This record gives sequence, structure tokens and C-alpha cells, in this order.
Amino acid sequence: MSMKRLLILGLTLALLSSAQALVEPEVDGWQDMVKAARQACQIPGTDLLPEALDELGGLASDAMSAPLESLMSELEERRGLKFQYFTPWHVKDRKELREYLAEQLDKEMPPEKAEQATAVLRALRLVPNDFEVRSFLEKLLTSQVAGVYDPVVDQFFLVDMASEVGVRDRLVKLAMKRAGLSMADQISVVTIHELDHALGGQHFPLKELFSEASRDWSTDQTMAAQALVEGDATFVMIDHQNKLPASRAGESTYVQGADMMAKMVTMMAAFPIPLPGMGDFSEAPLYFQKSLMFPYFNGAELVSSLRHQTYNWAAVNAAYGMLPTSTEQVLHPETYLYANRQPTIPDFSKVPKTLGPWKWVADDTGGEFLVRVVLEQHGVRDFASAAEGWDGDKIRVYRHRSDGKLAFLWVLNWDTEADAKEFQAVTASNFPFKVERDGTRTILWSGFEPSTMQTLRKTL
Repeated sequence: MSMKRLLILGLTLALLSSAQALVEPEVDGWQDMVKAARQACQIPGTDLLPEALDELGGLASDAMSAPLESLMSELEERRGLKFQYFTPWHVKDRKELREYLAEQLDKEMPPEKAEQATAVLRALRLVPNDFEVRSFLEKLLTSQVAGVYDPVVDQFFLVDMASEVGVRDRLVKLAMKRAGLSMADQISVVTIHELDHALGGQHFPLKELFSEASRDWSTDQTMAAQALVEGDATFVMIDHQNKLPASRAGESTYVQGADMMAKMVTMMAAFPIPLPGMGDFSEAPLYFQKSLMFPYFNGAELVSSLRHQTYNWAAVNAAYGMLPTSTEQVLHPETYLYANRQPTIPDFSKVPKTLGPWKWVADDTGGEFLVRVVLEQHGVRDFASAAEGWDGDKIRVYRHRSDGKLAFLWVLNWDTEADAKEFQAVTASNFPFKVERDGTRTILWSGFEPSTMQTLRKTL
């Protein structure tokens, strides 16, 4: 596949699909709607009823023209797993999509969690001081999502873009045509991606894991687990578009250089090219651009490494029983493949949550991913190299009781003293935070008086 086609395919998923809503692919219980779905779809071997095709327009019609049963059969052969039952699907217009996303964000990001996420991003100067994560995500995802697998009802939906046809939609179709991709190509790509989530949900017990364990997961852990799930579907999507026979699926599909791919997408986002959602994407803070890309591109690179380790899907399937636990393992698959190396998270048990006028707001571990983004945001050119060697981190954000200003303490552990020295060197000038090194440990801080920081150092 040409780089241009691969780039467009990646954009289709990264910019039109929700990273947040696809991380719980597990069946909670078979719904009554399946009986009706079976009656509406004469399976196996036939297309969806033509009558249903007449009821829907735009994107929905395009999706109907690609038989779902055919894609399910193809996916089974490409992925080496069998559907245990038929996965139903439906269509939402943009209004229904907004309502759905608002409901999901209410569950996944209640006010306290939204405040904590916002405070961390503000403290690290990754977003403006008036930035609110919750409202931003609702707006961004509403404009980006083209398809979602919902594990609660065990079905996926596509978005009917014909419900809000405008200049943007016409430009999207024009861009797809110029790239040599038909709208049918786009729809089949989105559909097979969502079907992979549904198929995985029938084989891997992830719903309980994500719904319970993830409550205590850090950003680093959550993004690493998402990367496996999204990387699986993205690899299959690319393999599908390569047009090789399904019996040879995965043999010659390699995903490498995910960082380079992300850089190309970022460059394209800076130009007025009529690609899906590019306006909203290019206006998003760097952190969100990178976090939307990471599970797809870097996740697909991890899955590619696993897939070709055993020349079949055995290593990928096994990974669902031993999820990657850090973005370092995703960025450097060898640390997962051969060592399953676990980071050394700094101990904050003695660091006070209340210190004079300062009150605790949030704790988090951002991983190598967050270190890269912070360095890039603040002008470090070799940010990937400087973040390599990460061996664990923890950040604590405080808010001043009287004026509401934020301060933070961020401790980074490194593999070697040389790694710590490299980080200190690249942050020596034009970096907005204080940086101190103690052997293989780095302390970043901002907002505190020196006397307050002296007290905090004694607790580390």
C-alpha cells in the first residue's frame, strides 16, 4: 500500500473514530434486539434487506451497500477468530451522536475526574488557563466520530453524515476521490474496524477489566491498554485494505514507523487540506492530537510486532491476558515482547496532600507518552530521544486556597544516569519549569515558593 493511501486510512480512523468509547469490547449480555436483527438480516449469505436501504441516506446507504455478513466472514479469516453470534448495528444522526457522547462522557468523566484532568493539563501548560476538558472532548468527538462499538448493548453504529450535509462533507468526498479511495472504501474500513472490536468482545474478557480496574488506572496504563485494543482493529483494517486474500491475512502487512506517520499527519493538519475533521483536529491542543493518534498508529505498530513474532495471532491473543501496562511498552515493543519490563513508579506516600495554603487536586502517571508531549510542547526538538529511558513517573498537582493558582511536583525515574543527564540537558534553556537531577531521578516543579519545595523534597 502506498504511503498516501495508508495515511488517508489512518486519518479515517484516528479522526473519525472515538478513542475513548472503544476500550470496553466485552459482551455483558445478549440483548433482545438480536432476535429482531436476525429476522431483519437473512444470514448467512445474504445482504441486508433492500427495504432498509431505502430508509437511510448518505453514509448509512453506503454502509448498507457493503454486505455486513461478507465483512464478518472476511474478518473471521483475517483475524483467526469466529463470531459466536451476529453483531447488530444501527445508524445515528449527528444529533443522536451528540446525545450519545454526552451520556458516555457523563459516565466516564464525572465532574471530579474532569477537574483533575483539566488541572494536570493546565499545570503542565499543555492547555490554556480557561480550558475545560469535558466540554472540549464533547465538541471534538462529536465532529470526529464516524463509527463506535458500544459494549453495553453489544452493537456498533455508524453516523449518517447525510443528516448534516454541507461543504465539509462534499470536500471529504472530493479528498477521498483524489486519494484513490471511494466512499465505499471508507465505509468498509470503518465497519471492519468496529467489527474487530465486537469480535474481540466475544473472545476476550475486557469489559470487567476496563470497567473496574481502570477506575484506578493512570493515564499511562489506560493509554497502553487502549493501544492494544485499537492497534488490533487498525492492523486488521490496514490488512483489509491491502486486498490480499484473507487466507494470507497479516503475512505481509507490517506497521512500522508510527512516530513518522503521526508527524506526517500533524504536518497535514497545518494545511487547509479537505480531509475529514481536519479543521477541528488542527485546532486541538498538541496533547489531544497526540493522544488521538497514539492508540491507532502506535498501537498498530505494537500489534504488528506481536503478530509477526509467532507468524500468527497467538501472541496478540495472549496479550489480552497480559495487557501492556505503560506507553513505554507500546512505543518500544521489545520492552513488552522480551522483558515485559515494569516501571518504577515514585513513592508519594509521604508527600503531603495539604501543605500550608496548597491543597491536593490530582495525582497521575503520564508515562513516556506524556514526557514526549511536554517536551515537544515546550520546544524540545529531540523530544523522543530525550524521553527514552523513562522508568516511571508520578505527578501531583496542587491548587492555592486563596487565588486558585496551580503548582505541581513531578518526579521522573530513568534507566540510567546518562538518560537523566540527557533530559536535564535538553531542558536547560527555554523550559518553563524547574528541573533538578539526583542520580537517575529528575524532579520537575513549578508554582511553589523555594521554601515550600524544600519541604517537599524531604518527603521524597
